[in-house]
Amino acid sequence: MKILVSNNTKQFFGDQIKQIDSSVELIAIDPNDCESPPWRNIDKCDVFYLTYEFMFAVDLNPKLTEPLINLCSEVSFIQTGYAGTDSPLIQTILKNDAQVANASGIHAIPIANYVLAQMLRWTKRIDKHIELQKNTNWEAWGGDGELTYKSILILGYGGIGQEVGRLAKSFGMQVLATKRSKFECPFADSIHHPDNTLQLIADVDFVVACLPSDKETTNIINKESLSLMKETAMLINVGRGNAVNEEDLIEALNSDQIACAALDTTKIEPLPMDSGLWTAKNCYISPHDSAHSLHAIIRMNELFCENLQNFINNKPIKNLI
Repeated sequence: MKILVSNNTKQFFGDQIKQIDSSVELIAIDPNDCESPPWRNIDKCDVFYLTYEFMFAVDLNPKLTEPLINLCSEVSFIQTGYAGTDSPLIQTILKNDAQVANASGIHAIPIANYVLAQMLRWTKRIDKHIELQKNTNWEAWGGDGELTYKSILILGYGGIGQEVGRLAKSFGMQVLATKRSKFECPFADSIHHPDNTLQLIADVDFVVACLPSDKETTNIINKESLSLMKETAMLINVGRGNAVNEEDLIEALNSDQIACAALDTTKIEPLPMDSGLWTAKNCYISPHDSAHSLHAIIRMNELFCENLQNFINNKPIKNLI
């Protein structure tokens, strides 16, 4: 059995993968160089381990898309590093006959860490203290610098949302969440249908969007919902960028309608240089990297090894799309 992997995957995880089956042959290629001989003259493989490196390479260089899709069309099983299924690349790959699995659940821990980091960044006024230090200014701040007793509304209570809820609960916060299918969860004080979002959003201190991309979630954060939020509230988006009407958010931030926002995802990525989000008041931008973590990569490889063994033994594949 031949498995197509990145150079780094072979170097760091090759031995672990070969423990699944000693007859496995790893074909390593450079994700950023589709002109290299391995891309062009590669023998037919059975499995493609489509890790983060390939995903990022395509994002930065669209010319890689077509040769990557061609490679995907030749295999029987593809393990991707994507959390969801809305990526145009994934949608194209799904048109082939190969079995395709995503990495749902792998990224929940680092993304939830990012959410709490941004909440603490604002609550503890970290940026203000950095500014004071640069100016050798010993000026104490006497605000309400803790998360305890604050409230958080988590829009989308899947794996990421639940991990955010777990961490928020450990800080003594009140946790509200929306989810299409209602279920009991020890980390949420109450779970509501998404239709109740506008009623819930008015009374919370933090709104965290962990939503997938679909018609129902597009622009769910808009002029109306922003106008209902507290002036002291913070918005955080770690779901898909389509959830936020960016022009409405820019206006809300610059007019002090809400206190601040942290965006790890935007509608267009990379975020255009002329976007008003870059300079909007108290708007914290990160380049869709909240999921980055060495431990997430390790968990990703563990998932692949489990699925590879299942594929070899004709057993159900985890996270099959």
